[in-house]
Order: sequence, then C-alpha cells, then structure tokens
Amino acid sequence: MSLDWAMAQFDQYIGQWSELAGYLASVLVFLTFCMKTIVPLRVLAISSNIVFIVYAAAAGLVPVLLLHATLLPLNILRTIQQINLFRRVRRASVGSAKIESLVPFMTIKTHPKDTLLFRKGDAALKMCFLHKGQVLVPEIGKYLQPGTLFGEIGLFTPERTRTASATCSEDCEIYEISDHDIMQLCLQDPAFGLFLTKLIVARMSDNLMQSEASNHPATQSAWRSGDQQTPASFIE
Repeated sequence: MSLDWAMAQFDQYIGQWSELAGYLASVLVFLTFCMKTIVPLRVLAISSNIVFIVYAAAAGLVPVLLLHATLLPLNILRTIQQINLFRRVRRASVGSAKIESLVPFMTIKTHPKDTLLFRKGDAALKMCFLHKGQVLVPEIGKYLQPGTLFGEIGLFTPERTRTASATCSEDCEIYEISDHDIMQLCLQDPAFGLFLTKLIVARMSDNLMQSEASNHPATQSAWRSGDQQTPASFIE
C-alpha cells in the first residue's frame, strides 16, 4: 500500500463527505424558508452556517467559507437577542398589566415646551408614555402627569385617528412605540399581544370607573365647585 494510494483514498473520502455536507447545508437553507417563527429559523440558519463552513473548508471554497464564517456569529447574536426579547415579553405578560412593563420596548424622546405631539384627527401611529413633564390635551384642558399612558386607544379604533390633540406644556421626556413595532412584537410572540390586550382593557376599565364616578351627584357637585379634576377617561 503506497502513500500515494492512501492519500488518494483520503481525498476521495473527504470529497464524499464534503459533497454530503453541501447537500445537507442546502436542505437546512431550504427548511429556513419553511419556518413560521423567528427562533427556529435562526437555529436552522446557525446549523446551515456550520455545515456550509465544513463543506467549504473541505472543498476549498474560500468565498463560501468566508461568507458563512461571517454569518455564523451574526446569527448567534440575533438568536440571543430574540430569546432575551421573548423572556422580557413573558415577564411582562405575567400577572397584572402594568404600564411600566411596556417601557423596555419603547424609545425615549425629549420634546421642548409647546411641541405639538399630534392633533385631533391625525393618524394614530404610535403609543406614548409620559416619563417627565406635562402634556396638555387642549380640547378638555386636561394636563397629563408623569406615569400616564396616552395615545393607545386610537391605534385600535376602526378609523385609527386621534380623538384629541396633545401638546407639551413644558419640557417632556416621552417613551414611544410605533404601531409597526407593536405589530411586529405581537407577531413574534403572542404573549405580547396578550399583555397589550390586558393593558388596554385595564385602561378602559379604569376609564369606565372614572366615567361612572363623574356621573355620581357628589362628584359632579365637587367638579362644579372646582374640587375635582377632569377624569382621565375624557382624554380618549
């Protein structure tokens, strides 16, 4: 048995395995297009990257090797990010629906005094959470205080329009989340949709209780005397 014969057998063996690795990698790529949820898709993408790296190294395909050696850490990073997102969503969806649980999914923006956030009749494109400052609802003369969620009802009305205007009566810090981001989070994990439903129902229930309180004779008398503020339900 000569050395040349042994090397030829080894090359043939490696060639067979590299060809099988290529077929397997192609099957994994095909399966990624069949996935409906993001995490299984990412797991399959990572698997295909690994198999393609093996295939390209055995076949001497440097461009393919470099491509999947670059894609592998990127897919791992995105998978970790998605898993962390799902964990945050699961934590937010457990128990009572608290507005603060929504903050990690929002982007904070600073608005100077007199900034018009939106007008009555505008398209409802985002939901807001007031972190600092005051927001005036001019139609009813209501000042929203820090810790108030506003603009969420318009996102889910048939017309998807604002029912009132909102203006910064002083410098404000406001957390915002777009309707597109809300939709993406709902599609990626139904638990987020459940949490958001609980949050809006809790808000509507609170608004209903305040509206009923506003119709109570004693409460109406207090408002007429200036001892009570306009209920939050009237800003929707």
